[in-house]
Amino acid sequence: MDDTAPAMAEGWTQGLTPFEQTLQLRFGLPDDGSDAVVVLLDPRDDLRGPSGSVEGGVIATLADVAGASAAARALGSMVATAQMSISFLAPARVGPIRATGVALRAGRQDAVAEVRIEDLGKDGRLVAVAHVSVKGLADRA
Repeated sequence: MDDTAPAMAEGWTQGLTPFEQTLQLRFGLPDDGSDAVVVLLDPRDDLRGPSGSVEGGVIATLADVAGASAAARALGSMVATAQMSISFLAPARVGPIRATGVALRAGRQDAVAEVRIEDLGKDGRLVAVAHVSVKGLADRA
């Protein structure tokens, strides 16, 4: 997979929430055929803290979006995040920032995903890792 331009998932950009649109997130799928979900963010000045790195809340949002999206693919339904844990390992400064979510386990109504967040502009430096637990939602009409 090209590190900066994953294959775009058909129709996913139309389903972005207004918040995700504000962050200008881009979704993709890896070329390797895995069930992973890739979310990219280009850092902007309004997303940076006083030290110049991307705010931790933005990184946590990337983890939540990538993890919940991977879990939703595994469950085949909409989901709501039930719990998330994140470990921040290094600052994200250059970008693009890539979050790759992989479903670790999917049951009938819940799933757990693992997310790796990397700063591609810093040779893929690992910025954070997270686990995201979700609950599947009944179909919404």
